[in-house]
Amino acid sequence: MRTNEQEREFIRSYAESNDLEVIHLEKVRSETVGPARHDVWDVHCTDGRWWVVTNPAYLYSQNDFKSVEVVISFHVGLMTRVMFQKKAPVTEEATELLPGSWRRWEQAAEALSHGDEAEDFQAVGVRLRECLVSFVAEIGDPEMVPEGEEVPKKANVVAWSRIIADTLAAGSSSAKTRSYLKSLAKESWEYTNWLTHAKNATSIDAEFGVQAVSHALEMFTGALIETLRETQRCDDCGSYATAGGVCRECDWIDESYEPPEEGPREPSDEWKKHPCVPSSDISTLITPDSLGEELKPNRRTTSAPDKAGNSGESQ
Repeated sequence: MRTNEQEREFIRSYAESNDLEVIHLEKVRSETVGPARHDVWDVHCTDGRWWVVTNPAYLYSQNDFKSVEVVISFHVGLMTRVMFQKKAPVTEEATELLPGSWRRWEQAAEALSHGDEAEDFQAVGVRLRECLVSFVAEIGDPEMVPEGEEVPKKANVVAWSRIIADTLAAGSSSAKTRSYLKSLAKESWEYTNWLTHAKNATSIDAEFGVQAVSHALEMFTGALIETLRETQRCDDCGSYATAGGVCRECDWIDESYEPPEEGPREPSDEWKKHPCVPSSDISTLITPDSLGEELKPNRRTTSAPDKAGNSGESQ
């Protein structure tokens, strides 16, 4: 299948990040399932052949999954299960910035999945309150408090979130972001307080709380990442599309850029000994198309009458 150098380099880098030495790679399948497109790559390495299935990228040994149909079906099913797990909706690296807060959020989300009664959903509110208190404790620092202002109490989530928002989204260009963060934290805190004391709380009420606090944590985590990241812009046109010391918009070159050290890659013809001919690892291969034929309504198979005169019809 047609690919570009950027795609190939991404797959190569991903495989090499898993301690594989790539000899050859090519894209053999691309399929959209729901909102996501999944590409399947046949990757030849020094220790064997692998599939890399994208969105998100994951690695599968061809010793375990010999056909494209099987590996893509497994990948889609696996990622669907992962998507519905009660896990933090950010990367693992991002959760490490607020480990206590995200852990408590996961505990609240897990408690919701097992709740049946109003008391269970109130308990979700308690855990979400603890999550927000943990959040301001993990980011808040007395040095953030403007001179002349009193340092808020540790559990004063609204006051601390205001101070944190002023710090993470400082400046006139971030005024809307700053205002949104403050409002988000305040509304989430007030909602979880209400949920904690709502004697008629339902699962939907608790779900609203879990999603509200999740969104608040995501936004503050993103703002924190932005303050820690050095964003490089092109000196000529101001574009953010700079990579490898070169602007992709106007070809500006950053003279101070130092490329990472990397050993030379020598071309190999080893991959030619094992052509990319996907095979099936199951005796009866079921594809989405063939399954659709089997599931058509009112499908009837009729066999010839036997000696007893029975028609042998089966529904």
